[in-house]
Amino acid sequence: MTSVLLSALFLLLVLLAGFAAGRRSGRSSGLQEGRVMSRIELREESLRKGACPICDKSYLH
Repeated sequence: MTSVLLSALFLLLVLLAGFAAGRRSGRSSGLQEGRVMSRIELREESLRKGACPICDKSYLH
């Protein structure tokens, strides 16, 4: 009886540790991907508008 309870507790702890590690890894890769996509989207928007997003200078004649 005690060994079954200890086995179940050990399994629960292993699953919790795996969940925590996966969440941390997923969050960091998601933040990195978001940073890359924001740069691409800003560049796309500036090309569509035809103006620099920093100084608002128009580069389309």
